[in-house]
Amino acid sequence: MKNGFFRCTLVAMFGLALLASPTLAQQSDDEAGRLVVGAPGASRVEVEGTGSLTTLFASNNSFRGNTFDIENIGALPITITSWEVNLNNTGSTNQIDIYWRVGTCNGFQGDPTGWNLLGTDNAVISAGQDIPSAVTVPPFTIQPGELFGFYVDHASYGAGTSLQYTNGGPTVYANSEVELTTYYGQGSPPFAAFYTYRQWNGTVYYDIVPVELQSFSVE
Repeated sequence: MKNGFFRCTLVAMFGLALLASPTLAQQSDDEAGRLVVGAPGASRVEVEGTGSLTTLFASNNSFRGNTFDIENIGALPITITSWEVNLNNTGSTNQIDIYWRVGTCNGFQGDPTGWNLLGTDNAVISAGQDIPSAVTVPPFTIQPGELFGFYVDHASYGAGTSLQYTNGGPTVYANSEVELTTYYGQGSPPFAAFYTYRQWNGTVYYDIVPVELQSFSVE
């Protein structure tokens, strides 16, 4: 009986504590250092933190696309939330498609088999050559140890606007969570001509996703 009464008391106290802390439903750090993002009543995402990885914005060549690999080298899942690319023709409106495949892009840059469209942003405004231009497509989660190939395609290529990149590679860019290896420049149409080697100019932004909390009982 005492154990049962103790459990009920803990549950009741915990419930009252949550009711007394409305700010947790807005934006705060919990005791584990996690960030809860979202307004009360809206969908919220719990993350350990956020990060980004930039290759470079120093172009000396251009065409329609780039293929490269991204690997999660950290201990927790990551979810890519947004991208930046390098475009010329400041102020122009562009369509960017992003594709992915399981495993490396290397050897598959000229073959559409196995590639999947992650998403399309048809309202990408060029900030100008060697200045990041924001791209928004659906999020993409990579588990620890997983590697995926990505293909950034400037689907509206032409009319004076192209995707800017840099000669050389393969080149590895990395931090403690993500490793990105550049490979090819891509021509038009997609999965046709490709150019060895070219470094994608861009940034990936991501959330670090926490491990699911374990449930336990008090004896």
